Amino acid sequence: MAVRRSKAARPERRFFVEGVRREPVDTRKLAKALLAVVLAEQQRIAETDVSHEESAG
Repeated sequence: MAVRRSKAARPERRFFVEGVRREPVDTRKLAKALLAVVLAEQQRIAETDVSHEESAG
C-alpha cells in the first residue's frame, strides 16, 4: 500500500458577511408564521398525548 503523506496545515479561512436591510420587516407576516408554528406544535403534542393514553389504557 502507498504511504499517505499528511497535507500541510492550511491557514484558517475567515468569511465576512455583510447584511443589507432593503425593506422593513413585515411584522404581520412574521406573527402569522410564528402563530402557525406554535399551533402546529400544540396540535402535535396533543396528538401524541392522546395516542399514549390509548396505548396505555
